[in-house]
Amino acid sequence: MKNFKIKKLSEIKHEDLIEFYSKVFKERDKRLINNFQWCYRNKYNNLEPIVIESEKKIIGHAGLIPNELKINGKKELAIWFTDFVILPEFRDQGYGKILTTEWMKLCPFQITFCNDDSLRIFKKVGWKENLDFERIIVPINYLKLIPIIKRLKLNSIRKNFKNLFTRKINKYSNFRELSLLEKKISHLVNLDNKRNANKKVHVIRDENWFEWRLIKCPYKEDIHLFEYEDDVLVAHFIKKNNLNRLNVIYCSSSSNSEIFKLLKLWCLNNDIDYIWYVQNKNILDKKNHIFSSKKKMNFAFFHSNNSLNQTLQNGINFQAIDSDNDY
Repeated sequence: MKNFKIKKLSEIKHEDLIEFYSKVFKERDKRLINNFQWCYRNKYNNLEPIVIESEKKIIGHAGLIPNELKINGKKELAIWFTDFVILPEFRDQGYGKILTTEWMKLCPFQITFCNDDSLRIFKKVGWKENLDFERIIVPINYLKLIPIIKRLKLNSIRKNFKNLFTRKINKYSNFRELSLLEKKISHLVNLDNKRNANKKVHVIRDENWFEWRLIKCPYKEDIHLFEYEDDVLVAHFIKKNNLNRLNVIYCSSSSNSEIFKLLKLWCLNNDIDYIWYVQNKNILDKKNHIFSSKKKMNFAFFHSNNSLNQTLQNGINFQAIDSDNDY
């Protein structure tokens, strides 16, 4: 193992970071690469990611997103472990474990959604896991996704199919799309507080949190906000590989709610091909998602307090807006 140094993000030249991010995150939206301070909620509670250098070259990176959780009535500062990467030529040499150990010193409470490789490293240093989370994909435009329909380009059939269902949405005059600026952040906070009032553990999403996550978001022009009766739903539009996708990143109620059903009708009317969201599988109504595709997500966490670990083991309802799931 070569000599190495652990440094804070603020100790690295801006241009060196951009060069590193462009190399290791080739598929990432350039808006995110150029706004990495936003991605990591940089300097919130004086916290920031760290890198590992060898011979003045960045060889590894451990990102973070500071967040607060309320557990059994007590506020706990936690950090999401994100963008954990070691350059390929430096892997399997112990740098990943070193970087993880140093990262864990930044805050006593750590949480993450991660891939299988990262999970193996985290478990070696005492992390626990909870496998209750799934990434759900709900097809909307079935005919476009069926290969024979795509080949024949039967647009008239697709149009009639869409019109058959989208007429229903006109019956719901209270369902409407808003801009972020039309809906006050304080209203989102109140809805979130109401949703979490009786939960033993939940994310604290206050005005500062919503301001950072939505209003200052570098892709906020792609954010859609919907309202129906007392519920609000926030979604991120993405076009990739000629498919239109809507990431449901936040909803003040569950995926079984009426606003979620109305969103599907809106998607049909607006040429959305599929919906994507994160769900705790223990509260998923499988009857409403029989045609959905599901993929397990690894959620891992570490805290020296064993009783707190047990609470997290028993479940928490994170959404796609949490961590870096959406972007």
